[in-house]
Amino acid sequence: MNKIEVFLQNLNPREKFLFISFICLCALFLAFKIHDHFLEDIFQKTLVEHNCLALNEAKIENSHLKEIETKLTKQIKTEEEKLKYYKEKLHLFSYDKDFFNKKINNLSKNLIINEIKFSQENKNFIHYNYVSLSLNGNFKDLLNFIQNLENLPIALKIDKIKLYNTQGLKLKLDLMFKFVNL
Repeated sequence: MNKIEVFLQNLNPREKFLFISFICLCALFLAFKIHDHFLEDIFQKTLVEHNCLALNEAKIENSHLKEIETKLTKQIKTEEEKLKYYKEKLHLFSYDKDFFNKKINNLSKNLIINEIKFSQENKNFIHYNYVSLSLNGNFKDLLNFIQNLENLPIALKIDKIKLYNTQGLKLKLDLMFKFVNL
């Protein structure tokens, strides 16, 4: 011990500082070599508290985001159902002249078709289609035709109906109606 004291007394203050710093660095190095988690043990409480707070915040945010996700998926499903419903309803308004001409020919099997005229009009971005029909036939067949025309799954409006007596129960029907095509 005397040799160490003599050695330390012979050193100037700068050399003493360097020697003490060297010994501290060696002690720190040995502490890391001996114990792998040296700094973790020292700062464990603050690190654990900080990690727990961050972890809890992340869990809360994650659960909140999952709730939002479930709400949005439910909302998307309801919107898709509404869209499907509206597409089905719009199908009532999406047909062309050929489709309508086939329907009229199918409904008027027992009648004589004199004339079919189609015309179009555009008002406020809506396409109105007008159909003028002139039919000859039996009174009962004409009434069945009108009833079947009204029962079609097509939205139409009858504007004019004129019945002319040609002979006995044979009648002439002039019919004008319109439908909207989107």
